[in-house]
Amino acid sequence: MKALPHLRHPLVEWGVLLILLSCLYLRGIDQVGFHRDESHWIATSTFLEAALDPQFIPPEWITTHRLHKPFQARVPSWARVGLGSLEPPNDTWGTHYWTLTQPPVARYIIGIGRRLCGYTTDELNPPWRFKISDSDNRAAGNVPSRGLLRSARVTMAVMSIASGMILFALVSACAGRTAGWIFVALYAFSPYLLIHLRRAMGDPPLLFFTCLAMLTGMLALQTWETTQKRAWPLIWLAMMGFCAGLAGASKLNGLGLVGAGVALGWLIALYPRGFATRSERLTFAFGASLVVLITAAIAFIAVNPFLYPSPLARTTAMFVLRISEMGSQKGDPLSGMSGVSQRLAIIPHRILEDHALIHFGLINALLGSVGLVYLVRSAWQWLIGKGSSPASPVLLMVGCVSVFPALTTPLDWDRYYLFPVVFLSSLIAIGLGKSLTELVRKLRQESPPS
Repeated sequence: MKALPHLRHPLVEWGVLLILLSCLYLRGIDQVGFHRDESHWIATSTFLEAALDPQFIPPEWITTHRLHKPFQARVPSWARVGLGSLEPPNDTWGTHYWTLTQPPVARYIIGIGRRLCGYTTDELNPPWRFKISDSDNRAAGNVPSRGLLRSARVTMAVMSIASGMILFALVSACAGRTAGWIFVALYAFSPYLLIHLRRAMGDPPLLFFTCLAMLTGMLALQTWETTQKRAWPLIWLAMMGFCAGLAGASKLNGLGLVGAGVALGWLIALYPRGFATRSERLTFAFGASLVVLITAAIAFIAVNPFLYPSPLARTTAMFVLRISEMGSQKGDPLSGMSGVSQRLAIIPHRILEDHALIHFGLINALLGSVGLVYLVRSAWQWLIGKGSSPASPVLLMVGCVSVFPALTTPLDWDRYYLFPVVFLSSLIAIGLGKSLTELVRKLRQESPPS
């Protein structure tokens, strides 16, 4: 079944895709509801200037936020030594709440967007203060101006358009153009995605670098499948590791992509052609794993000057702070999920109904299951050399490591379901696209010749 017969020329098809996504993601960006965390992300985009100018003088709110005691108590003693002084004042890249709470890549991207629109650090808002009322925050100037907010959001929307195009390519490679265009419809018209992929927060950059990691991972498998020359898959896996590092430097859970990269290296080693001995397979697998780990670490550390003095200790402290904050936040009766039974009651409902484009959980579960079965089967066929698309194992591996954190989070926050919603949309598109293709094929076989 051809997706759109009149769009056979690739440039026309990609042009239509770009126009469609641009119209939906750039139009009405001011109408997206303001999230208080956007105030934090935009305020801390001042880290861009701090990274570019060693003499940059940070605003007072950067260095006066005290770290809460539960966090300090949870940091292992060996890591605490690498943090230096925990008492203010500190410089921009010292140890304080703003360097520990999130890595800086999303802040850089927001900073680039506002600078391109002419907004300097003098026009930035201070971060939102959650312990005072909304009206007091507005009176204190903690809400970004409309133009500043728009400049930051446009950058996010552009990245989300690029993510949609990459995902279209991957889904199409897995299951054909019909599935690809079904995914585009789910991605382009989803009210949930149109909110969370346009807000000035860390989620759009995280998804973008995840998509780049999938694209480079697919190219690693593809070059091995066609050439069996070991250098090219290692180069592409190195690029995947680099993208994984940048995803982690956007939001910490992006570091899970390293596991997917390592798994792809082992899949190449298990491929039936290209290795003469078991020893060669193991050498390649361990070498590929090392390449992914090293390049991810280089990217993650290189973009974050806070990590330079003691990368391992300070990265550990960042995870400790995130876990500590989630521990305190899960006590909120409106958003906390205290146990497995509560998660099982809430999370499937959010993913399959509340945040899906079509709010029919049974249908979404059925189509998603069909898509998952096909994806697993297609990935297995690639592994045994039966000619399936290398996009299938990539989408499967990255989907697993990306969705898992959302399924284990103790917080029922809308944005935490981003990856489950995106990958469920992919599975629905694959399941529906392949089902329609198979149905049309059978109808053609059964129809009498004219």
